[in-house]
Amino acid sequence: MFTYESIQAFPKSELHCHLDGSIRPKTLQDIAKMQQMSIEEDLHEIEAKMRASKTCRNLEEYLVCFDYVLPYLQTAEALTRAAFDVMEQAAQDGVVYLEIRFAPSLSMEKGLTVSQIIKAVATGIAQAETQYEIIGNMLICGMRNTSSVQVKEIFTKALASGETKIVGFDLAGPEADGFSLEFTEPLDLVAKSTKVHLTLHAGECGCTQNIHQAIARGAKRIGHGISLAQDLDSLDHTICIEGCPTSNIQTQAIASYEAYPVRQWLDRGISFCLNTDNRTVSGTTLTNEFYQIAKAHALTETQLRLIARQGIEHAFTSQKIKTEILEKMAQSSLERI
Repeated sequence: MFTYESIQAFPKSELHCHLDGSIRPKTLQDIAKMQQMSIEEDLHEIEAKMRASKTCRNLEEYLVCFDYVLPYLQTAEALTRAAFDVMEQAAQDGVVYLEIRFAPSLSMEKGLTVSQIIKAVATGIAQAETQYEIIGNMLICGMRNTSSVQVKEIFTKALASGETKIVGFDLAGPEADGFSLEFTEPLDLVAKSTKVHLTLHAGECGCTQNIHQAIARGAKRIGHGISLAQDLDSLDHTICIEGCPTSNIQTQAIASYEAYPVRQWLDRGISFCLNTDNRTVSGTTLTNEFYQIAKAHALTETQLRLIARQGIEHAFTSQKIKTEILEKMAQSSLERI
């Protein structure tokens, strides 16, 4: 078995990490006090409200935790602090490349514009890059519980911001069958761009057809994709699944780490990587995701390295950065007990 410490020290990339679901309770408390907003003094109480139950009945119940956090993320200063915090956590977790995703529409209650929100998050990322050996980029999310017109507006303004840290777009929130067909215009907008890519949450709730429709809309990566376990022969092998095991267990998509389809995907040559989804909401780290999956499936060093390598190979970043990180991975060891 691999040691937890060696996995933590191993250079990793993370492609599926939500900003609002990954802020540490102490940081959220600091953000609240910075804005003179009311918040519990007991960090355990804050953590309890930020963390999803291990026995959520479904995805919708899992997402309730975000309602507690979002009121505190309505100023530029709060967003910058939050982004720095998530980058700092990732760096301490051995992550050398991180794509943070967030929905600008959820931080506009006090008048911030899309451009201001993006700039604030980019500032936090840049601050962390000067202090830690980590590179960060951004994925802009449209919310599936809003209209196609609203999502297109967000995407249009994000593209117009000119922020170079934006490398991709996504649709997030509750997953309905056929959702990508309802957002044709904003997805076409991304597909026509030569500077950004598309990743879509799909197949998180057993909707396998959503995965195929997302790929047809231009998605290069699929968030979660857990329902693919039922339809292994139909996936384009150039597509990467952004796996989030702990989150999938909490939302009842799978029963356990042992039930995660690692073996099926490895045997069929399906590209996938491991991610936290939401560090705080799921009470996890990327090291923990690797450790639990390696233990549950008795993975070899070759298999663990393959999963790590697939993450950076499918990152929405330059080939130069990919090559540098792949070299770091090749030079790093993974000790076993």
